[in-house]
Amino acid sequence: KLYLIQLRQSHLSQSVFTSKLLFYIKTCSFYFYSYLFSRVNNFPYSTDEMIHYLYEDYLEIIHIHSHSVESWSKELLSCITQLISLVYRYRWYDREEKTQMKILFPIEKLICDYIKDLMRIMSHKPFYKQTKPNRSNDETILMQSILGILIALVQTYDINWLFRVNRTMGDTIVSLAEATFNDEVALGGYGVLGEVLTDDQLKDLKIADSITSYFFNMLENAWNQSTKMYKHIPISFLLRGLPLLSKNDSIQQSTAHLNKINLLIEMCDEYPIVYDIIWAFSFNQDIQQQLHSNLSFISKLSQLSKECDNEQMSKRIHGILWNLEINHENRSTLEIKNGKRFDIMISYSHKEKVLCKQIYEELIKSGYHVWIDFDQMHGNVMDAMAQGIEQSHTIIICMSEHYRKSNYCRAEAPYAFQQQRKIVPLILQEQYKPYGWLSFLIGHLFYIDFNKY
Repeated sequence: KLYLIQLRQSHLSQSVFTSKLLFYIKTCSFYFYSYLFSRVNNFPYSTDEMIHYLYEDYLEIIHIHSHSVESWSKELLSCITQLISLVYRYRWYDREEKTQMKILFPIEKLICDYIKDLMRIMSHKPFYKQTKPNRSNDETILMQSILGILIALVQTYDINWLFRVNRTMGDTIVSLAEATFNDEVALGGYGVLGEVLTDDQLKDLKIADSITSYFFNMLENAWNQSTKMYKHIPISFLLRGLPLLSKNDSIQQSTAHLNKINLLIEMCDEYPIVYDIIWAFSFNQDIQQQLHSNLSFISKLSQLSKECDNEQMSKRIHGILWNLEINHENRSTLEIKNGKRFDIMISYSHKEKVLCKQIYEELIKSGYHVWIDFDQMHGNVMDAMAQGIEQSHTIIICMSEHYRKSNYCRAEAPYAFQQQRKIVPLILQEQYKPYGWLSFLIGHLFYIDFNKY
């Protein structure tokens, strides 16, 4: 704690960096990280308590010194790297629950200020050429850690808008990704861009083709190695980034032009996550044609749709088949003689379940008969979704970034339009502006900003 307080000074003399300070900053970071992953039960302090104890000093150190990166000494660079790397590693420990990430950033302003601080550090271009192919120096570790933290933040909080209104942030990440000698840094940079930028912004930056080519080149090389690694990067790491990128219309079109769908098909059996990636890509019409031309894969999907007992896998398979109009191409609106009819169906992402439940309850109180999937449907979810739409008079579309990125929602909303249901678009997420397929779908409709009420 004493050394952290010392590092909060804006003007540090070289005498501050004693061997003892450098030793403690490095070893305490390492031991704290080791403690997180050992999950010791008899330690006198909980992880939450330690984070509470350290986070104010940490955020203040990063904020103060982000304004003077060009004058950092080698010793200060080492200390900042250790601290940021600790938070990056902490992100891996907390990546499922994400509860402790929210201890660090309890309010949105803190997150935004922290991101701006990290971007100021990242914008120091002399770091770019100092990155090494391996994680072997402070500059490389620093850039990898910053990008890893940024990905964690944009996946945990609804803050994509910050990158969209600050165009220089995207430019900075592009510059780093294109200049670095480290593939993990480049992958991290492209991953952040694919997550936060709109389709139009990616087009403006003219990097959709570069991102797609880079990812698939790495992926193909890793797939062809017996170790399933390329340049020390495992194929599983590469595949974790593709579900994000595959939601982007520009990336989808670039993938169609590269004709790499068959590569993904080859990988399905060994890496089931690929089915989810193919489902996202299968919204693109050119990719639909490529999938249709692979008759053995279509036959395999049809067989799996009948036999698969893994619920998550079943949803992905039925989703792909739905997009390819297989098993439902002759489907007509259900004739429901004695079944239920609904005034309203609520179409939403399960990330917004709590808020949508409140909307549902208010509608019920007002006397409406409402269809909503609270518990997530089982079996053939696509048919169940279609039936819900066909039985409902009006569809409320609860728009957010989570909604836009959901494969399931992307299938559901267009089907409601196709069935000529009355559509009521509702914006749930603050500062959210629909784009991509969602904007195209509801572009001419008047929508309600729920945050104003």
